[in-house]
Amino acid sequence: MTEGKEIVCARGAVAVGPPEAARAGAGMFAQGGNAMDAAAAACLVCTVLEPQMCDIGGYVASGVVLDAGGRVWAIDSSSRAPAAAQERMFRVGPRVPGKPGINESEYDCTVEGDANVYGPLSIGPPGFLAGVGTLWERWGKLKWSDIVAPAIETAGRAFSYGALVPAIELRAPQIRMFEESASQLLPGGRVPAPEDRWRRDDLVKTLQRISHAGWRDFYEGEIGRAIADYIRKMGGVLSRQDMADYLPRVTAPYETTYREARVYSAVLPNGGASTLEALNMLDELPPAPERSVERWHRMAEVLKLVWRDRLRYFGDPDYGGAEPGKFLSKTYAEGRVEHLRRFPRSVDRLVPDSPPQPSPGTIHLSSADAEGNVVAITISEGGWFGSGVTVPGTGVILGHGVCRLDPRPGRPNSIAPRKRPLNNICPTLVRLRDRDVALGTRGGRRIVSVSVQLVENVVDYGLAPLAAANSPRLHIETAEPLECLASAPAKELEAMGHGVHVVASVATDAHFAEFFRQDRKVRAGGTAWAAGL
Repeated sequence: MTEGKEIVCARGAVAVGPPEAARAGAGMFAQGGNAMDAAAAACLVCTVLEPQMCDIGGYVASGVVLDAGGRVWAIDSSSRAPAAAQERMFRVGPRVPGKPGINESEYDCTVEGDANVYGPLSIGPPGFLAGVGTLWERWGKLKWSDIVAPAIETAGRAFSYGALVPAIELRAPQIRMFEESASQLLPGGRVPAPEDRWRRDDLVKTLQRISHAGWRDFYEGEIGRAIADYIRKMGGVLSRQDMADYLPRVTAPYETTYREARVYSAVLPNGGASTLEALNMLDELPPAPERSVERWHRMAEVLKLVWRDRLRYFGDPDYGGAEPGKFLSKTYAEGRVEHLRRFPRSVDRLVPDSPPQPSPGTIHLSSADAEGNVVAITISEGGWFGSGVTVPGTGVILGHGVCRLDPRPGRPNSIAPRKRPLNNICPTLVRLRDRDVALGTRGGRRIVSVSVQLVENVVDYGLAPLAAANSPRLHIETAEPLECLASAPAKELEAMGHGVHVVASVATDAHFAEFFRQDRKVRAGGTAWAAGL
């Protein structure tokens, strides 16, 4: 096995953090598996080791897949609101200035008790396992039990809390609300030390059942019934029927051209439409030098336009959200980019009353193999530990898909029965003349912005995975100030009229996997780890 932050392999490779997950994925190639097998196995191990980012009960798995025959697909496996959910199911009030939280930072309001974020009413059918199961079922080569085996082995041994500790400490007040979660994450009633050990014995039982009963049991069988019954007992509205009826979608992805590349990304209500809209606008302008202030000024102004469209129009298209066709057209991009030609300086500075919020819990994985299969998949719990609810006897920590729906009524992303929530994840695939590249990143709303820059790094600047992942980054939504890394030209941007926050991170881990068509080699890497054969 070859490992490192950037590797070249003859058979296949997986790029993801934690490293144990990348190794588990690489192990699938040794058994004769392909990039889809490797991605599925690695995702499952991620949920064991990093449940703050995405547990097996995570609310979403969204992917873009290139099969060996040259066809590109999108997997949309986001949670949806339970059938009994209603637009006015939460008590919503004005935003409390200075109060941190999803409602305050994303919806400009306050919800009583944060009931849409934590607890039983925040939970819809979890999309993670259906997405990963479908990825394997549709394109994998190995047996399902082979895919689940590394996760069972990992969950069955004691491992350190390690990187979970900061998330546990931050979410301790919410974790203490739920006895089963507190028993797992706050042993003895205290935040564990990084070196303290954890065995996920209940999760082992769940994984073993899934291994022999199949992933659909999580929805249609014993496990699905246990999840629904417990949430109902707690006062939630998730039903057995909601679980049994849940299915992911496998469709054509959204696509566009950027320079001479074809770019594909996740369908709504995921974030791909906004990433491609930004690329269309940038495609109307010649590339700017990689480290120039002009590049970052353009990026900031384009992202403002994209975010204004996103927050005004986008939601589940089946429930009144805008269809993406207009926003993905080159004609629309040509008209919008006139903004850059008319205003060579920033003209709308607005300083918010709260500092940038930390990125929520998400994991991105990229994999590729020598047959030409390429996978980009992003999985998420939502915020750290999602709803905070653990289902007794299962070890399953449930994500909070309902909190990705706007608690305010009358908006494209407002709550409705069975509606899929708008989210920001953007697994992306780029087809160049010589290679196919899967890419993506972690980081909440920042994912949309950074994904644009990752594509630029590959197409405009020809960067290899590690260099592309470690390049300067910028994020801005509807108005100033923008966030950027210290490696970006902050002082020059300020001189152009921008308000700037220099921050330690803009999104977090980014991972790439590439298939080179001529020599059929695979290259993978990123900020965390890659492993392959």
